[in-house]
Formats: sequence, C-alpha cells, structure tokens
Amino acid sequence: MMSLYDYTGKRDENGQGLKVNAYAKLRKQPINQRQLDLPTYKGAVFLYTESFLNEYFQAKQIFNK
Repeated sequence: MMSLYDYTGKRDENGQGLKVNAYAKLRKQPINQRQLDLPTYKGAVFLYTESFLNEYFQAKQIFNK
C-alpha cells in the first residue's frame, strides 16, 4: 500500500486526492489511512495499492485527451 505522494512524488494538487478517493469508492476499492505526525504535515494519509493507482492514472490520461 502506498500514498498518493509516494506514487507521484509530489503533494496533492488541485484536489487530486479527493478525485482518487471518489474513484476508489466508485470501484469499491478499500481505502486505508495512516496518521502522520511530521514537522511539515500532521494528519491522515490515504493508502492505495499500486495497481489501483496505475488504473486511476491510466483512466485519467484517457479521459483528459
């Protein structure tokens, strides 16, 4: 399981995380969370499987053309 940051290498942009969560609910993908307490960020991080994130970004690329 990995976070969106681990997958993309950058912070959430333009509500990307909300879109991924909506797609996960649509696909009935389990969503796990991990609490972080870092100097730069405190809060929950959503975790997904790599195969799910691959599917999401492929679908996003298709529909953004």
